[in-house]
Amino acid sequence: MGRLWSIVRAVINPLYLLGATLLVPLVMAAAGLLFFEMAYQERAFPGVRVQGADVGGMRAEEIFRIAQAHGTGYFQNANVTLRFADRQSVVKPSDLGASLDAGATTANAMRVGREGDLGQRLKQQALAWWRGHEVAAVVAIDEATAQRRINDIARDVQRAPRDAALVWEKGQPREIAAEAGQELNIAAALAVVRSAATEGRAMEVTLQMRSVPPRVSSASAALTAARRLVSGDLVVSTPRWDKDGKALPNGEAFRLKAADLPGYVQLTEVPQADNSVGLELRIRRDKFTPLIAPLASLITGTAENARFVFDDKTHQLTVIDPGKPERRINAAATLDAIEKALLSEGTHAAVAAATLTPPEISATATAEQLGITGLVSAGTTYFKGSSAERMTNVKVAASRFHGVVIKPGATFSFNAFLGEVSKEEGFAEGLVIIGDRTIKGVGGGVCQVSTTAYQTALKAGFPIAERLPHGYRVGYYERGMGPGLDATVFEPYVDLKFVNDTKGHLLIESYYDGVNATLTFKFYGMPDNRTVSFSNAVISNVVAHGPDIYEPDPEGKMAPNTVKQVDYAVDGATITLERTLKKDGKTTTEKLVSRYVPWQAVYRFGPGFKPPEGAIVREAPKP
Repeated sequence: MGRLWSIVRAVINPLYLLGATLLVPLVMAAAGLLFFEMAYQERAFPGVRVQGADVGGMRAEEIFRIAQAHGTGYFQNANVTLRFADRQSVVKPSDLGASLDAGATTANAMRVGREGDLGQRLKQQALAWWRGHEVAAVVAIDEATAQRRINDIARDVQRAPRDAALVWEKGQPREIAAEAGQELNIAAALAVVRSAATEGRAMEVTLQMRSVPPRVSSASAALTAARRLVSGDLVVSTPRWDKDGKALPNGEAFRLKAADLPGYVQLTEVPQADNSVGLELRIRRDKFTPLIAPLASLITGTAENARFVFDDKTHQLTVIDPGKPERRINAAATLDAIEKALLSEGTHAAVAAATLTPPEISATATAEQLGITGLVSAGTTYFKGSSAERMTNVKVAASRFHGVVIKPGATFSFNAFLGEVSKEEGFAEGLVIIGDRTIKGVGGGVCQVSTTAYQTALKAGFPIAERLPHGYRVGYYERGMGPGLDATVFEPYVDLKFVNDTKGHLLIESYYDGVNATLTFKFYGMPDNRTVSFSNAVISNVVAHGPDIYEPDPEGKMAPNTVKQVDYAVDGATITLERTLKKDGKTTTEKLVSRYVPWQAVYRFGPGFKPPEGAIVREAPKP
């Protein structure tokens, strides 16, 4: 064992001696490098130069002063020769906005030997010490200042590009051709200035021109459109319909002469697929909008629902009027149509565009869809003895309600469907009551229709939203259901309204019988379990009528010594009856009260007639 340990020591001891011999130089080298790094910790390494000046071992503030001094001297004293064609100009770098960035240059000097890993840093330090390291000056250029000074030398040869354009001369279009512009290549000139300034030498800069293309290279398409524009007048028409909604031939609305059309268009720049800009002729919508605004009244129409009759056998609906859509002018589409028309040759014809919205209830509606399953109620009134004019008015007014459909929960308005009462709408002129006078007017007999509708609504058990009796009792309206159940209307002031409180739509049918002098209304809908009954009428507060009244014929057409009765005497009274409604196990009773004033008989006479003694004579009413 002792012998083995002797052998081991004999081998190991020489290795220790060899390691110690090699380690000592390495430790000394590392210590030297550490001392070198610490010595130049805040100084530039040996061999670093700025603008030819050795700045090795200098601190940053010393290097900054050297760089600043060089910048002041060079940039304010060196010559820069600008050449263009046969002219030249000598300026200083500072005149071109060039200056040395002393701070950035100093930072670059201090960065040498301090970037990368240890090996890279040692390499940079060694090369700087052995070969030297020239730090490039950091040059700043104010390009706006440089551009102004460089432009001075070639100002008269630079020109902006000219876009293609369209002008009007004596009502005809002419194209102005595009021209390319030319300008100095400032970027190339500044690159030379920056390079020379970085090296700190004098410089010569040869200025180069470059072509500048126009934004709009051609107006030929706009010229073609402009020639078409003035090739004819613009005629704008509107679609027309008759009162039943049937289309009529279009009617001319307004016209603009060809010579005036240039004032209604403008050129518009439009980006093209190749990134160029094109010119297009477009209408001036601000000028056309006031022209088309009045067309709305020629086009606008309210929607009217389809009308039907109910077949009692098949329980299906038959269309008697398909209805009309709502019509509104489409201003944007109309302007588009005008613009399109103006690009055509010859006379430019455009039709105003209308937006049509179908009615809420169209002709395709079925009885099942509307919830119409059978008869809800019917009512008939009688008018035997009426004049021909009165019968005409009853017939015309009744036709306004035939086939009308009322939605569930909606309020029916008599006046809304009656419309205008005039000769133009088919009504006749006869005797009508205005205030306390009977005079000649249009529409006498319309209340026969409103009374029929009122009585039918009462029988249906519908809530009555608005109803007014006549001022005095009228015999026509008391035939059938008796007194106190009439309804007067006077559009637009006095109306008859009731509510369809069923779950289905309500279909109104009206039937005029001129031979038997009857008018019947039928209400079809969704019958429910309601029943309606009426008490007998109670007449009270009777007020006797006054003496007869005589007045001259206001038209002066009666023969001498003749007389005719135009109003009949009737006592005033209050008439009360009750309507009892049974529905869903509930019973409700409603009082119906009508108050009438007394009315005197009225006679009219011709020239020479003497009214009887005791009669009241008054002036003739104004015709």
